[in-house]
Amino acid sequence: MGEHDPISRREMLRSKLGPGMMRSLGRALGQATGVAKNLAEIAREPVSPPPPHELAVFLRPPCAIEEIAFAAQCTKCSACIDVCPPQTLVPLTGVFGKAFNTPVIDPNRGGCTMCEDLPCVSACAELGTGVLDASLPVKMGHAVVHHSACRSTIDDECRLCIDACPVPGVFSQDAGLVPIVDVDACTGCGLCVSACPVDPVAVSIIPLRERPPRPMPDDHPDHDQNGIGPEMG
Repeated sequence: MGEHDPISRREMLRSKLGPGMMRSLGRALGQATGVAKNLAEIAREPVSPPPPHELAVFLRPPCAIEEIAFAAQCTKCSACIDVCPPQTLVPLTGVFGKAFNTPVIDPNRGGCTMCEDLPCVSACAELGTGVLDASLPVKMGHAVVHHSACRSTIDDECRLCIDACPVPGVFSQDAGLVPIVDVDACTGCGLCVSACPVDPVAVSIIPLRERPPRPMPDDHPDHDQNGIGPEMG
C-alpha cells in the first residue's frame, strides 16, 4: 500500500457502518423518548373509577323498605312467611351474605294476593324489626310479557294473565290481542305468572329496584332535617 498505513478492518467497518448506526440509534432514542412522553401524559390523565356493581334486588313482600336496609335489618324470623295466606313467601336461598334466608315472593307458588289486612306486614311489626311497613306502598315490581313465548302471538288468544290480575287497568291488548303491561299500575304481585299456561312461562316479574326507606317517626330529632316532617320556615 505504499507509504500509507494499511486501513485496519475495524476502521473500515467503522467508516461504512458508523453513520448508519448513529442514525439508527438516533431514531431508536427518539422513539423511546416519544414513548416515555406518551406514558407520562397518560399517567397525568385522570383515571375513571370502574362502574359500581348494581345492587341485587329481590321480589320482596309488599310494603318492604329499601333493599340494603331490608337485608341488614331483617331478623329472618319467618313471621311473615308463616302467616302468608297463599304461602307464596319463601326464604331466599342460593345467595350469600345478609340476604340469605330473608323472605321473597315466589310467583310460581301463586303470587301475592295483596290481602287487605296485610298479615305479613302486621307479623313483621309484631315479631320482626319492621322491615315491612304498612305506611309504604304495596308495589313490589312489575310484570313483563315475553311475546316470543306468549300463546297470543301464535294466533291462539289467551287471556289467563289478564283475568288473573287483581288490579284493573294493568293489562291491555295490542292489535294482535297480545297482552301489554302498564308498568306504573302493576304491583308485581306475580299472580299472572302462576296463571300463564305455557312452559316456560311467558310472564316475568321485575322486582322494584328503588324502594323507599322506612318513614322516620314524628318524634325523631332528625325528622324535619330529612325532609319528612313539616317544612322548616
